[in-house]
Amino acid sequence: MPAGSMPVRFNQYLSSTRYLITSQVGNQCDAQIKAYQLNRQGSGNTVTRDLCRDALNCLLDHLDSTTAYNLQAANVLLGITPTMLSLLGNAPPEIALLAFSGRPLLAFLLNMGAPVIAVAGTFKYQHPLEVLTYGGGKSPFPTFSGVKSVVIALGEYILAAAAAVNVALLAYDISSKAVYVPNCGRTWYAFLWMYLCLILHPLALVTFWSRVRITRSPEHGAWANNEIKHSASHRGISYALKEETYLSIFLDWVLSHGAIVQIIFGTLVLSATTLTDTRDAFKIVGRFAASAILCRLILMYELYGLRAAVAAGTIHLAKERPEVESDSKAQCLKIRINFR
Repeated sequence: MPAGSMPVRFNQYLSSTRYLITSQVGNQCDAQIKAYQLNRQGSGNTVTRDLCRDALNCLLDHLDSTTAYNLQAANVLLGITPTMLSLLGNAPPEIALLAFSGRPLLAFLLNMGAPVIAVAGTFKYQHPLEVLTYGGGKSPFPTFSGVKSVVIALGEYILAAAAAVNVALLAYDISSKAVYVPNCGRTWYAFLWMYLCLILHPLALVTFWSRVRITRSPEHGAWANNEIKHSASHRGISYALKEETYLSIFLDWVLSHGAIVQIIFGTLVLSATTLTDTRDAFKIVGRFAASAILCRLILMYELYGLRAAVAAGTIHLAKERPEVESDSKAQCLKIRINFR
């Protein structure tokens, strides 16, 4: 990435951190900061890294011990943020179900607004259609049709887009106003962590497709028509579980491990980011959590709508064959007996 296109270090700081640096450091590090800013030759250049490190060390050396502990506490708080977001995030089968039901654009925005996906476990099987059977397939929330359905759908887009923009602004703030210590000159690590979802989201769609057979009748209508309607208004689509294959098992394994890699990488990036006061860290965590919770609520409402459509019979959910279920139980019993 060219030097001119990157945020310039030490030009801006997060609000609380800016007060600490202004009051405790003043202009004592101006020479080091100017040397770095005037001689940047790209973030990967050795001279650039050294000059950036000199400026950072100067700032940290002039902060008192209390402030140093404050910054360390902020590192701890930021370090647990990816794990917290995974607990608040959306499960891959749920996002994929929304996309294949006729609202891929909304699913994409929800994925961008809550970029850390929920981790079910590295070898835990996730039934891709289980969410449609909760509560006997009934929805406890009211659903709407006609104009009300369109208004609700447009409102969901506005909220999901706001959550996605909030996350993008957070990535910019972390990248430009704080410093990733292991490589002071680079400014894209936070973006890379957050937008790994651009790899995991398509992978979730492919994994879902490998396990579910989707049939659409002419009644389902055009994509654009379904995209601006609440899921409860959708009709003419049928879901049936496919037999498990080596490919589907492999894709599910890659997806679950990819989610874990995203959490680990995010923990590394945020816990190694300094010049972040605890008050700034709480604001960052709060904004991340607010976006994730908002996206989760929108997704849950859409899934409730799909359950209502299943209960009304406008969306068909094919039952698993009894003989397949019996064969599976017999195989499990056989495995247990052999193991003992």
